[in-house]
Amino acid sequence: MQTEPAEAREAAPNPPLTLPRELWVTLSSDHQTACLSAEGLLRLFEDDKTLPLRDLLARTELGIEQTLAGLRVLDGMDLVSVEATDKGPLVTLVAVPEEHVRVVGPDGHVRWLLVARPLEAPEIEPSMLN
Repeated sequence: MQTEPAEAREAAPNPPLTLPRELWVTLSSDHQTACLSAEGLLRLFEDDKTLPLRDLLARTELGIEQTLAGLRVLDGMDLVSVEATDKGPLVTLVAVPEEHVRVVGPDGHVRWLLVARPLEAPEIEPSMLN
């Protein structure tokens, strides 16, 4: 896959994965490319929420390295889970990104919290609810 020039990535109207532009422009070009790959991989889960890794590789136009980089981003955001099976790794989409919330800590540093919508509602004991 041919990567986009930095100017094209920075000028993109909407950064991928609901990343705010303020955060997007601070990412390295390698990380931006991985995030773009991750966004493309999310689209592959429209029909099936669980796909064998080999099917992901076959359905995407990304090379192996870019696919794995995108999966690392999705895994790091806890949007997918990867399970080892006898037939190879299975990738399951567990949540989709909705927004990033800007938080300024007591130390004055800006941090970003990802808000993601789980595809299946988690089971929570009533005693854990407030």
